[in-house]
Amino acid sequence: MENKHLIAAGHLHVYEGMSRERVEEIIERIGYLRAAVIGDGCLDVYWDADMSLSTLSRETPHYSLPIIGERVSPGAGGNVAMNLRALGCREVSFCTATADDWRGNLLHRCLEDSGINDSYSLSLKQWVTPAYCKPIRHGLQGVSQEDPRLDFINRRALSADEEKQLIAALDEMMQSADIVAVTDQLPLGIITEAVRVRLRFWSARGKQIVVDSRDRIGKFNGICIKPNEIESLRALGLDPREGEISWEQLLNAGKQLQNNNEAPCCMTIGSRGALWFDGGTPVWVPGQPVQPPLDIVGAGDHFASAFLCARGAGCSGPESMFFAQLGAAVVIRKLGMTGTADRREILARYDEIINGKSESKQQ
Repeated sequence: MENKHLIAAGHLHVYEGMSRERVEEIIERIGYLRAAVIGDGCLDVYWDADMSLSTLSRETPHYSLPIIGERVSPGAGGNVAMNLRALGCREVSFCTATADDWRGNLLHRCLEDSGINDSYSLSLKQWVTPAYCKPIRHGLQGVSQEDPRLDFINRRALSADEEKQLIAALDEMMQSADIVAVTDQLPLGIITEAVRVRLRFWSARGKQIVVDSRDRIGKFNGICIKPNEIESLRALGLDPREGEISWEQLLNAGKQLQNNNEAPCCMTIGSRGALWFDGGTPVWVPGQPVQPPLDIVGAGDHFASAFLCARGAGCSGPESMFFAQLGAAVVIRKLGMTGTADRREILARYDEIINGKSESKQQ
């Protein structure tokens, strides 16, 4: 264990896990929570191409991609909302910005069909509803390969009037929310400085808020943040590409973010697990092995959703991270989709971990 010296010196505590009864108790409490999501909503699109049907174009020197199947699902903040619904929250509301385009219409339909209230969302002119479109080629004997993604990206900022409308919608949504997820994914998205200030206002008044931000995680003062290790280092001006990230670097980054933001920091560190920083000794929740094949798309969204739910259910930071890891392990086994994890799957994953430990001891 690379961090054994830190544990022995008392610089890092280890969270040992919880009972199945505790997991069941958390799941039951989640059912009473009213959840809200504000952030960048996207559409995830999967196009399945049967290459055995492909023909050479008469006009160009290219073979066609014969699409035989299309799957769409909410992505980014939309996927967070879907995970909150799958976790069993009593109500789920979503505030985002879309356009009157085919992607926005599909996104609204997916949310509505899933019982998610997106009446707080804005429909804007000259806006682009973001989408990530993934062509998947299928060949003989079950072989498949994903092509480079096709992205629809919004390229303009909110106007001052639109920002005011958004904050008014946020305030209205906050009135009935117990827990709030913030998804700040796009360079030109809806989480502006004015929105961050308003979120800080609500956090100071006791709202349980957790932020997931790709590029601005260090700018959410006074609010609990959930960066991964790459986002953490970049927020501090460090280059994560310069060799392997050491445990010392992770601990220093987490402590700095927690101090700078003046709020707890939950840092996910891939297969190594997650770290909790709240001003005391950092706590490590080790990751548990997951058998391949794996697809990490959507794992961060589920972790953020489940972590937030557990916090809303009264759990400590380390407890919440352990609970979130259970469902994230379920999601990464769902290939070729933006997955979610429900209560039944979370309990099954817990049983799998416990049974695996029992078998190891017997051997």
